[in-house]
Amino acid sequence: MCMRCEDRSEQIGCRLSWSLLLGAVAAWLAIRDLCPAYAADVAARADVTGRSRPAFAPASAAERRRLREVVRAAFLAARDGWSTDEVLLNDQLNRRFLDECRKRMPDADPRHCNWALLNLRKSGALRGLRARKRRHDRHDEYLHAAEIAARFLEDKYQLSIDRVLCCPRLRDEFDRVARSVAPDVEAYRLRKAAFGLRKARRLRPELVVRIADWGRRVMTFPAEEVAANPDLVPDAPGVYIFRDQTGYLYIGESSNLRHRVAKHLDHSDRKSLARYLWKNGLEGITVELHAFDPQSKARSRSVRRAYESELIRSRHPRFNIAP
Repeated sequence: MCMRCEDRSEQIGCRLSWSLLLGAVAAWLAIRDLCPAYAADVAARADVTGRSRPAFAPASAAERRRLREVVRAAFLAARDGWSTDEVLLNDQLNRRFLDECRKRMPDADPRHCNWALLNLRKSGALRGLRARKRRHDRHDEYLHAAEIAARFLEDKYQLSIDRVLCCPRLRDEFDRVARSVAPDVEAYRLRKAAFGLRKARRLRPELVVRIADWGRRVMTFPAEEVAANPDLVPDAPGVYIFRDQTGYLYIGESSNLRHRVAKHLDHSDRKSLARYLWKNGLEGITVELHAFDPQSKARSRSVRRAYESELIRSRHPRFNIAP
């Protein structure tokens, strides 16, 4: 009996409400258990973003202290005079570091080891360890490729570039995206360029995204595939981005991404973009889509325009007029 219900009618209503709630929960659990595809999809998304429970996830303060001790000792054994950033970003050094972690903690998760190392550096726990070896690279020629990949992964998984590069699987995805823009640049340089952008505070998420949740999905398609099969693009409200190996080309918003993107690929009403596509063709052009739930506030044009304006300010596309 509910102690807050004073008369019998209220008690009956309260019991009915609880019965309906428990029934809904039971039905949801049954559907989840009976649908392997649902469970597999949730598990896959959780695993790729690093949000599932890993092989080793410190649950207590003592275990977290143990991980930090292991990571510090492994770093000292593997660094060979290099900085923490180099140990994180250089494949050979990172493999050596993770091997040293596993020697001391066989079930250590690479994501957690890399993340713990980065946090040791940020907290000043490695302050007395100066790097004796340094690489001085200029990233100007391919900085746009690092920015495109970093922003895409951050938007797609809602994770910082630090977390992306600490996770081996997401780092591989970063490499693929960045090298699709700058194929002649080694992955290490692109990662280091992305770290530099983050340190310069040039990868901060757009304010609109930080204060709103519109069920955003981020995806990319080659423009040639979209032209051949427009149904690849969802008929949902959102923002679209045209980019290629030179950087961001054009950013726009629409209440129906499928119709708007198809219009651009057929004959864009943005003359500068139309001339560029006519002159260079669609090969090498990527269409990046930020699609929103049709029932969200993004169905309002003013909301989409606010997000579009922030993307234009942060990405500086060639054929947009600055808002």
